[in-house]
Amino acid sequence: MDVKPVTIEGHVEQQVVSQGSKSERSAIVLVTPGGETYVLRRQGGPAFVDLDLAPLVGHSIRAEGLNASGTLIMRSWKTID
Repeated sequence: MDVKPVTIEGHVEQQVVSQGSKSERSAIVLVTPGGETYVLRRQGGPAFVDLDLAPLVGHSIRAEGLNASGTLIMRSWKTID
């Protein structure tokens, strides 16, 4: 797995991810202005349902963390809207 440090800005939404697979689920994601989508996860938080991220839905954020193959493992974030 390719993991690299990143800072990414975008809008937080709830979407169905991994459609058609055994991993299909509703997830909180970050959608960048360029259309890239990252599943959000807090560093040290649960891998799937993380209720602490729910208040971010509908907001724009700047997040710092690790991009792990389309999952953004956030170390820190700040709302920017």
